[in-house]
Amino acid sequence: MDDYKILKFASLFHDIGKFYQRADNLGKSSHAYDSKYEKLDMSDYGKSGAHSKWSADFVKDYFDDYVEDLVLYHHNPSKSDFPELCKIVQKADHHSSKERISSEDKSDVLLTPLTSIFSRISLDGEKHDDLYVPLVELDFTKALHPQSEKIKNGWNLVPDYQHLWNRFVDEFKLLENKDFESVLALLKKYTSTVPSATYYSESDISLYDHLKTTVAIANCRYLFSKNEKLNQTDTQEVYRIINGDISGIQNFIYRVQTPEDAQSGMSKRLRGRSLYLTLLCESIASKIIFDLDLDSSNILLCGGGRFTIIAPNTQKTDEIVNKINLEVNHEFIDKFNAELFLNIVSINACGDDLANFDKILSDLTVLLNENKKHKFLNQLNEVFNVESGANYDLCPVCGNESEDVYCHDCLKHERLGGEVANAKYLIKYVANDKIPKSLFYPKLNIGYLFKRNKSQVSDVIKQNPDVKFIIYKLNDTNFLDFDISSENVSFDFKVIGNSIPNIHGTPLYFNHLAEIAKGANKLGVLKMDVDNLGLIFSKGFKHIGGASISRVSSLSFYLDLFFSGRINQIVDKFNFTTELPKDTECEIKTLTFENETETVYRPKKDLPKGEGTSTIHINYSGGDDLLVVGPYDDVILFAQEFRRRFKIWTADNEDITISAGISIVSPKFPIGKAALMADAELEKSKDCGRDKITVFGETLMWESNGLEKGFDEIFDFAKYLEEKNESKDLSRGLTHSLLNIWEKNFNKNFNISNEDEWNEDIQNRLLTKSYIPIFKYKLRSINNSQVKECVDKNGIKFMPWIKTPVSWVSLRLR
Repeated sequence: MDDYKILKFASLFHDIGKFYQRADNLGKSSHAYDSKYEKLDMSDYGKSGAHSKWSADFVKDYFDDYVEDLVLYHHNPSKSDFPELCKIVQKADHHSSKERISSEDKSDVLLTPLTSIFSRISLDGEKHDDLYVPLVELDFTKALHPQSEKIKNGWNLVPDYQHLWNRFVDEFKLLENKDFESVLALLKKYTSTVPSATYYSESDISLYDHLKTTVAIANCRYLFSKNEKLNQTDTQEVYRIINGDISGIQNFIYRVQTPEDAQSGMSKRLRGRSLYLTLLCESIASKIIFDLDLDSSNILLCGGGRFTIIAPNTQKTDEIVNKINLEVNHEFIDKFNAELFLNIVSINACGDDLANFDKILSDLTVLLNENKKHKFLNQLNEVFNVESGANYDLCPVCGNESEDVYCHDCLKHERLGGEVANAKYLIKYVANDKIPKSLFYPKLNIGYLFKRNKSQVSDVIKQNPDVKFIIYKLNDTNFLDFDISSENVSFDFKVIGNSIPNIHGTPLYFNHLAEIAKGANKLGVLKMDVDNLGLIFSKGFKHIGGASISRVSSLSFYLDLFFSGRINQIVDKFNFTTELPKDTECEIKTLTFENETETVYRPKKDLPKGEGTSTIHINYSGGDDLLVVGPYDDVILFAQEFRRRFKIWTADNEDITISAGISIVSPKFPIGKAALMADAELEKSKDCGRDKITVFGETLMWESNGLEKGFDEIFDFAKYLEEKNESKDLSRGLTHSLLNIWEKNFNKNFNISNEDEWNEDIQNRLLTKSYIPIFKYKLRSINNSQVKECVDKNGIKFMPWIKTPVSWVSLRLR
């Protein structure tokens, strides 16, 4: 094992003893570690380094003596036989842990679970109540959301630590080839809910995030030392923080037509275009770290068309990043007519800067925005080079030139969107040549294949023994289920929102989703994203000293875990089945497939877990935003449920909000335009103050605030009106009369463009009372006295926003 690899594993396991020590009940009865460490004291392992004995005891059984030495003495490098390497581990540890918040009181480690990173966020500096993350392995079938302080006071964590540690060790032993990426993935599974520091520090950073960033920093320091003299200080600019951004994504994804003869592949094609860009962004980041001899720990953020990397501040970094930037943009010009643009900027940083990573991110954003004004500045000749003599037809879907009915890219995107639907594994490979039937980025030499089962994965590996592979288990953390031992194969898991409605494995067309809706055959297209995310990163941690590199890593990890992973459990609530469930009232729909029909049943209550197929088509979900398509009614209900779960996931922190926009269209309406309409509705929600939903042309806050009614309460009234219409206690005519009253009294027909105008409109609605006489008069047609009393009471409350309930009833009962 060479020095660099020794350093990687020593950095990765330097604090694993904290986990081991807690499982050992802090050694209160007898020490689990080897007796050879018994005589060591603080003069050997350094101040606050007692856990190093447990760390060393673990690594000695799996790695050579060099790793054991560096781990044991990382708090006191002078005792190490390899002091220079040990100093790198020590300094990387310090720079990674600069986020630690001092606490006046010493915490009981075994009663202190991980504080949710979301509890720490405050935009006004006011401290929020702490919520805590359960001490469990990452398992998407278990509750991982922050929970109350009762857990902290009521838990003795020793049994949980012991259970978790034993499971970790058992799985670690399964790794015949302990390659770095597989080991890092295993630590992600078992240490993402373990607090890194608790004694005199607040416990808001997981052990995984601390270990991961320590490795990333150590990598940079080692490679820097090969080119420059490395000083063991906090002020030397050893690091280069790289930000990449792909612009033009929205136009690229949604610039698709929906011709009648292309309907069959449109849902897969739209999904494929989103996935193509997601994997492209990941591939660019991967290409940078591969060429710089880094590893995945150096990718701090990657999603939504953006990535952030920490790299060594060397000339080689400049050369490689510039080369990749030019090559990718050349591809964008040549292949996509400059519709996409890769924007890469970077900033030098020292150890002290890593404690204020929020400032680094803000400065990088300024550079990115400035750079966008000068797209393709060094490639203008390519951009304006007009070919002559070409004689191509145009692709009816994307409008690009094509020598066939559909262009090569649209066919590729359609295949990709279909493959992901039922995939259990994602194969990522690094090679100079494309493996057949894979998605391959030739300028990056990185490719991907989706596979449904283990045998298909094994076949690919056997057929390509010299290719470097990373095998991802999708949405399942039990990823070490292969009997494969090769230095060229790594194992990991990845969360991905891949719900695509299907019947017997065949994806449904968008027109089928519209037909599943109750009442009107309409599609709903929903866009949601987190509000003020840039502000959260730049100012959300100011009151506790700033967003350190570990905090940025932790916040990004938990946000993406929700959008990419938890969404799969949420969409499962909205489902249908092809077999009539027992003792469950259902709506019955008949779908047509060319010359065949299929009867489907929509249950009116939740099906048992695992039964049914989701109606929600996830086009994209990751990072901090999503786009989904489905029956209009399920999409509206899904938006409400997603926001409810998001608030639970983010510790019910009032500074972390999410906005939504929904467009409702005919299934024959171009889906790309429908997505842009949903995006426009989302922008209305944000323009009007954020933390809102725009649907049926109305922008509403999610929750009521006194007399100002929110979507949740308004929607409850909508469902009440629907129920009473169905039972004939209310007439359709009365319901439509409510809309006529609203239009005459509240619809002012002016464009609200900001929060002040929105607030003014709300106040005007609340002050308007002229509708009351006609409203009271209309109630005379209600015969049921209880219903009449309820509509009278609630109608007055909800009349300023009655357009939403009436629109819902109109569509559902059509």
